[in-house]
Amino acid sequence: MLTMLILLIVGVISSKTGVVDAETNRRLTKFAMAVPQCAIILSSAMNLEMEMTVGKVLGILGAGMVMYALLIALAVLAPRIAGVKGADLGVFTFLGAFGNVAYMGYPLVGALFGSDAVFYATILCIPFNLLAFTVGVDMISGGGKREKLSWRSFVNPPMVCSVLAVIITFLPIRWPGPVTEAVSVLGNMMLPISMIIIGSSLGEQKLADVFLDWRVYLFAPVKLLLAPALLWAVMGLFIKEELLLNTITVLGGMPCAAVAAMLSIQYGGNERLASRAVVLTTVLSVGTIPLVCWLLL
Repeated sequence: MLTMLILLIVGVISSKTGVVDAETNRRLTKFAMAVPQCAIILSSAMNLEMEMTVGKVLGILGAGMVMYALLIALAVLAPRIAGVKGADLGVFTFLGAFGNVAYMGYPLVGALFGSDAVFYATILCIPFNLLAFTVGVDMISGGGKREKLSWRSFVNPPMVCSVLAVIITFLPIRWPGPVTEAVSVLGNMMLPISMIIIGSSLGEQKLADVFLDWRVYLFAPVKLLLAPALLWAVMGLFIKEELLLNTITVLGGMPCAAVAAMLSIQYGGNERLASRAVVLTTVLSVGTIPLVCWLLL
């Protein structure tokens, strides 16, 4: 986590010195979603060491649905605990329900538990892609008018690669060494790129505006500490596999999803609030994620 903090600071400095501007950051975000994130997903399937069955995949997917049901239920309460009212209530609800599983979750569980955990995370995050762009949009827009959803709403590179990763696990193919190595190297790019993106986003804002919103400080403990503790306690009642439970717990403790700001811009939410919450919870997670691992795992 200290390494991630250093990388985040590099992103801040890059933004403040003009090395990375808003347009560069936007293009870098698009690249990160299309290449390194897809690579880390595919690499987890190509390097999977455990035997996988259709039943087991469906079981993990079911666990993911339960996971997000619990997170959404908690997210409905979290803003009220922080005293949030009015138009910002829906944005805070989205921030509480959806964590930064793409930029931080995949590389982090990979570093902690290995490629098998990344594959678990890939399946667990399929509900994220299904819910964030449907239920999540309603949260941000306050239930107001929004574009009619179509199948294109769910077709994005990470979602496509998640499905491909599941298919790959059942193919009797021995991948050539240079291919798996190249995919792994591309996937390893995700951690530094993601932290630099978040850091450069922080650098574009006034630090006082980011760190002086008291509502985020009241909200952050619920998101970063209570959420993973709830998942560990409830899902531990019926999940006996340690690796799966650990992966769910760590993903539950991720900071707010970076996509919250983009959806807020698109659907009329408070994008400044979303950006502040993403940045501040990311900084605070440097301390909370090790604490969660130490106390629960």
